[in-house]
Amino acid sequence: MKELKLQKYLQECGVASRRDIRQWIHDGRFQVKGRVVTDPNFPVRFPGDTVHLNGKPLKLAPQEKSYFIFNKPVGVVSTLADPEGRPTVSSYIGRIRERVYPVGRLDFNSDGLMLLTNDGDLANFVLSARNGVPKTYLLKVKGALAEATRKRLERGMFLEGERLNPFTIEEVKMTGSGNSWLKVTINEGKKHILRKAFKYSGHPVEKLRRITIGTLTLGKLPLGEWRELREVEIAELKKTFRFNEPSAGKREGRARAEKGKSKGREREEKGKRK
Repeated sequence: MKELKLQKYLQECGVASRRDIRQWIHDGRFQVKGRVVTDPNFPVRFPGDTVHLNGKPLKLAPQEKSYFIFNKPVGVVSTLADPEGRPTVSSYIGRIRERVYPVGRLDFNSDGLMLLTNDGDLANFVLSARNGVPKTYLLKVKGALAEATRKRLERGMFLEGERLNPFTIEEVKMTGSGNSWLKVTINEGKKHILRKAFKYSGHPVEKLRRITIGTLTLGKLPLGEWRELREVEIAELKKTFRFNEPSAGKREGRARAEKGKSKGREREEKGKRK
């Protein structure tokens, strides 16, 4: 007999996304052995304990961990359901037998790489900025990026009263109409962070595509298609960001973020002295 915390048990059974599960537990929608449970850390023993959702028994068991990448098209909501009836990720992954869920969001007007999995621990690790898992995007922005603007973004600008972590920016090419294609890497996932930062800087984003998450790359995967990740790809992601060493990984992630902020402060001080 094994024992897991209720939230982890439900995640491993593929009941819903981590966010939904936590909300449903808070709302008292789960019962364990006939008792309403609102504590996500409540112990569940299996096989043995009966778990109900809205009074109906869950006939599920923890699944094997599965990992997929998906190339989301523009005009698709990066969730499995949408109250407005718009196309969602679930419209494209019907042939995946496992219950997997999108890790994070990619806005409606953007396309590119998404990670799908039923591994809640890895999903949380990838999403947490303190672990320093970078995401890289191709952006087409209005106009040519001035050097001063680039430096401000690379040292960590203030936006909506908060200082952003530094961006890494690589110029790709200019278009015939004078707009810019950029490759931008960030290590935090605030909502619409890139669109807001570039708009505030006077260069609205016209196109946005995510191409990497950590060591995972979009490659030549066609729009609207998915593929299962190989074991070696998952192993590389975990090893690179020390997923199996949580404490060390967290320290390293914080160190990377602090290093970037220190460099930004140094540049700022040099600028003031000039």
